[in-house]
Order: sequence, then structure tokens, then C-alpha cells
Amino acid sequence: MTTRSTMPGTARIGRAAPSSPWAVTFTRTLIYVILVAIVVVEAFPLVWMIVTSLKDPHEVFNSVLPGEIRWQNFPRVWYAMNFPVHLGNSLYVTGLTVSLVVVLATPAAYAFARYRFPGREIVFYAFLGAMMIPPQAILIPMFQFLKSLHLLDSLNGLAFSFVGGGTAFAVFLMRTFFLSLPRELGDSARTDGCNDFQVFWYIYLPLARPGIATVVIIQSLYTWNEFMFSNTFIITPGKKTVQSAVFQAIGQYSTDYTALCSGLMIALVPVVAIYLILQRQFIGGLTAGALKG
Repeated sequence: MTTRSTMPGTARIGRAAPSSPWAVTFTRTLIYVILVAIVVVEAFPLVWMIVTSLKDPHEVFNSVLPGEIRWQNFPRVWYAMNFPVHLGNSLYVTGLTVSLVVVLATPAAYAFARYRFPGREIVFYAFLGAMMIPPQAILIPMFQFLKSLHLLDSLNGLAFSFVGGGTAFAVFLMRTFFLSLPRELGDSARTDGCNDFQVFWYIYLPLARPGIATVVIIQSLYTWNEFMFSNTFIITPGKKTVQSAVFQAIGQYSTDYTALCSGLMIALVPVVAIYLILQRQFIGGLTAGALKG
């Protein structure tokens, strides 16, 4: 029978020394300081926009807070910039783009996730490659393409210009989501007599609502806030989207910052509303899509 002895003054090997309370407190404090700094940096532009939208034009750079809250800035911008027309244009373009992206990307992502066919990996990586092309690189080719199809200065043409890149990202996101769903669900449905389309339509599509909501929110945010394509492809003032209309507040020699910020505040309302409506499905889609790649 043997006994194991430990020499005095030596620590056991394999057990980490406990951290001191001072080190734990310092680490937590440092993390909180970094997080607060990030929040301040991220929130400052939004706070500045809200405060500026309520100021008199002469107070923009002369005071931190408005001397008198000027709610009349919002109706002034609403009528001066013809906001109802531009909001309608943005809603139409966003709705058409999101609808096309969801209709095209959802079955394509399901096929990439559930079927094996020749060239599947090549086609999928082609989708990924499309995501890596910056919009600035395709601005002139897209302009010429829409012009050749007589879709320049058209809201339909503007929506179609967003579909390509949006579909590539949506396929990538939805494929990951479909891979996270159990394959046994489809096998059971086929055993009960369902064909491939019925398995997709009745089994997997209802379960994909969180993923679809994620695509809807992300694509809506991108389309609604896009400026470069809409300002380049749309020439007629009455067909301008919200972002192009707000750009009117920026003049060659001066900028009406109160009108600019008031217009941006109005343009922010629909996107916030979409997120608040779909936030539960959005969070569920991100969580479920992260389980399996």
C-alpha cells in the first residue's frame, strides 16, 4: 500500500490558481467601459439626428439642445419634399424587391440544403462570389443593362437591380436555416405519401418562417436605405425614393440640416415598424440558422 505525498510549498499541478477579487473586478470594469464606449459611439449619430431635427436652423451648430422644440419641422419637410410620393415609391420598390428575393431564394436554398445534383457546389459558390462583388463595381454595367431593357428611370428596373445581390445573400442564409431542420421530418412525410413539393410546402416552409422573417428584415433595411442605385437609375423627380428625396436638402453651397434630419427621422419610421413586427421571428431565425452550417 502506497501513499502519495505532496512536498510543502508546491502547488498541485493541473489546477489553475484562483483569480484574485481585484483582477475579476478590474476585468469586469474594463469590459463594461468598452461596451459603454461602443454604445456611445453607435448611438451618437442617432441622438444628434433626433436633436437636430427639433432645432431651429440657426441653432444646429450653436447649441447642444434646441432652445425651443420645433415640431413644425416635420410637416414642413413632409410637404416641401413631397414625402408621400417618395414614401410610396420606396414602399413599392422595397415590397417588390423583398417579394422577389423571398420567392426566388427560399426554394433555391431548400434545393441546396436537401438535394444533391451535379454542379451543386459550383453553383452555390457562384452565389457566394456574387455576394463579394461591391455594388460600386457593377454600377455602370447595371446602368447599361437596364438601359438596354428600357427599364432605366423605372421603379421596376430599380427593384430588379437589387434582386441579384439580395437573392445571393438570402440563399446563403436560408440554406443554413434549412440545414438546421431535421431531415427525418421530410422522410416521415414521404413515408406518408407526400411528394417532394408537398414536403417542401407543407413541412419545411412553415418551419422556415423565422428564416424568411430574417431575410425580409435584412433585405428591407438594405433596399429602403439604398442610395447609390436609386439616385443613379432614377432620373424623374417624381419617381425618386425616400433617400434620394432627402438628398435634396444638401445644396451646392449650403445644407439645411434640420430638413435633412427631419426627413431621415420620417424615413426611419417604416424600418423600425418592420423590425418591431418581425423581431421575434428575426431573433429565432438568427438563432436557428446558427446551429448548423
